Amino acid sequence: MNRVARWVDERTGLSGPVRDFLNYPIPQYVHKNFLYTLGGLTLIALILQVVTGILLVFYYDPSVEGAYNSVDYITYILPLGWLVRGVHHYGSSAMVILVVLHMLRTYYFSAYKKPREINWLTGVLLLFLVLAFGFTGYLLPWDQKGFWATKVGVEIAGSVPIFGTQLMALMRGGQDLGQVTLTRFYATHIMLLPAVVGLLVVAHIFQLRYHGMAPPITAHAKDNAKKFVPFFPHWVLTDTVAGLGLLALLVYLSWANRAPLEFPADPTSSNYIPRPEWYFLFYFQLLKYFPGALEPVATVAIPLFLFGSMILLPFIDRSEERRPWHKPVTTLVSIFYIVVILIFTILGTAGSA
Repeated sequence: MNRVARWVDERTGLSGPVRDFLNYPIPQYVHKNFLYTLGGLTLIALILQVVTGILLVFYYDPSVEGAYNSVDYITYILPLGWLVRGVHHYGSSAMVILVVLHMLRTYYFSAYKKPREINWLTGVLLLFLVLAFGFTGYLLPWDQKGFWATKVGVEIAGSVPIFGTQLMALMRGGQDLGQVTLTRFYATHIMLLPAVVGLLVVAHIFQLRYHGMAPPITAHAKDNAKKFVPFFPHWVLTDTVAGLGLLALLVYLSWANRAPLEFPADPTSSNYIPRPEWYFLFYFQLLKYFPGALEPVATVAIPLFLFGSMILLPFIDRSEERRPWHKPVTTLVSIFYIVVILIFTILGTAGSA
């Protein structure tokens, strides 16, 4: 093995970069705080989504005639197909939860401040791309739930002023949801989004390694700020244990409650009530309060305000203070956002039950 390793290293020079990557110093205050595992755990969840997604592609038929039957075959006939699809299904929710928690940890630890603005911006983009993964993957089983929820989502996009009609036509590919729509969502889900997410993840990790961990916010952590442990094996072991725990949870959920699959999509159905995934419920509930001419407020103004405030955050909050309890404005604003989203999610859950 040593001879093989030397042969490869002489021709690639990989030993140096690999050694530098594994020996990267991790501050001891980070190593002892479980909240810092959220980033690595999110990356592990993404890897699980990629692996299970590739396995599903081998059996999925991206046509309106065969999509539902292929998913039904994977779920109920293919050996361990229920497990692969279940891990992929529940893993998508895990991705949303982990990305949000990771960003909240970054927010409350003020890790978005100079010189880490680019890392924050890539994180914001990754959050929205994870939601885009959920939306584009929704249609692929071509069942009632995915079809009608996607139809509503496309029509919401069509209500955007000025270019809404063009946006809806781009997403739909015709007068209604059909083969072109499925093909576009499928291609976006398995090619376009993974490519963009992959590039952003690499940029995110590079920025993290380049600038290092943000300074600690507590006096106890500051005592350990100058003490370090190598990334391998310490942090690798921590992430591995956390990742195995996540995988075990996803396997259990897949076994206890199979990934849902409703009846095949029926475009002529007139009594089906669309129900989005839980992480879109707050937005669907919000739309109910802005009917008719007020709809652009919910479809354009509010999303732009939320997205804009997240993008501008590191350029507005430029103070040296990092402790959230000494930053009442940013802390209270974030709590307000969280409470509003939770309330609308609960209302949406009650309304769709």
